[in-house]
Amino acid sequence: MSAGFWNYVHSAAYSVGVNVGAINQTSGIQNLDQDRYFNERAPFPPLNEQTAIATFLDQETAKLDALIAEQEKLIALLAEKRQATISHAVTRGLNPGVPMRDSGVAWLGEVPGHWDVTRLKHATEFVVDCPHETPTYDDDGLYRVIRTADVSEGQLHLDAMYSVAQGEYQRRIRRMALEAGDIVYGREGERWGFAAQVPESEMFCLGQRMMQFRSASTMHARFLMWQLTARSTYRQGELDTVGATSPHVNVGTIRNYVLTKPPVVEQRLISEFLDIETKKLDRLYGEAQRTISLLKERRAALIAAAVTGQIDVRGWQAA
Repeated sequence: MSAGFWNYVHSAAYSVGVNVGAINQTSGIQNLDQDRYFNERAPFPPLNEQTAIATFLDQETAKLDALIAEQEKLIALLAEKRQATISHAVTRGLNPGVPMRDSGVAWLGEVPGHWDVTRLKHATEFVVDCPHETPTYDDDGLYRVIRTADVSEGQLHLDAMYSVAQGEYQRRIRRMALEAGDIVYGREGERWGFAAQVPESEMFCLGQRMMQFRSASTMHARFLMWQLTARSTYRQGELDTVGATSPHVNVGTIRNYVLTKPPVVEQRLISEFLDIETKKLDRLYGEAQRTISLLKERRAALIAAAVTGQIDVRGWQAA
């Protein structure tokens, strides 16, 4: 028995469901039924063919793995470029020739000379923390719950949101109802520090670990949202999370975040710029993810075909 071939048989069995009967799923956790697994059947050619198949797959999967690694590196670079674009725009502006001044705040550094510096509590009309209990979800509910998992840098992801019925919705908005254009912000857990705006499409309420902001008339709401996702703002929240096993930013810290405050017209222009630039980067990000998915499908199909004899490698020579 070739250990390399046996490894690929296991991989193919799992990916194409040959041994799916040996997998039990309870409470979202997959468990292996050992007796059923050991009774699964798989083809085993002569040892020399096993070795040839394993060698073939070693080389061919290595090529695919290298392509996947390149795309993963691209995704990381795009994510860094996205954050750098946001952070630079909301702290330095769009005019590289504008005179700068020291903001007096270490994590902001220099800002355009004609900009003001303010705090979140002065840039908003309302700062609202969520009710501190877990919502009772209802798959048939008409109201959507915004959780930290549903928010990333400037994006609200509707596809996997949980729902609640009307009674639970009313309990969730007892402090304040969310309106279109309000900003939601995660302040706890591994995904803290992301902000997004509430769309007009549906009725929403806050899940746990979320906050709600409504911008003041002197602060363009979308500019405020972009600034909340910037690295300079994240660093202020980090002061509360250092060494914490479960990151948690205090409401008092958030209310006192130091922010830039350009003229409102300039805030709007920066927001429009970031909407355009982030969409470009998001398209590239999506293309890279789709490429990875296709490469992984190709890898799984190649292994399955080779270990089941659909590819004849007896005359194959390593490159």
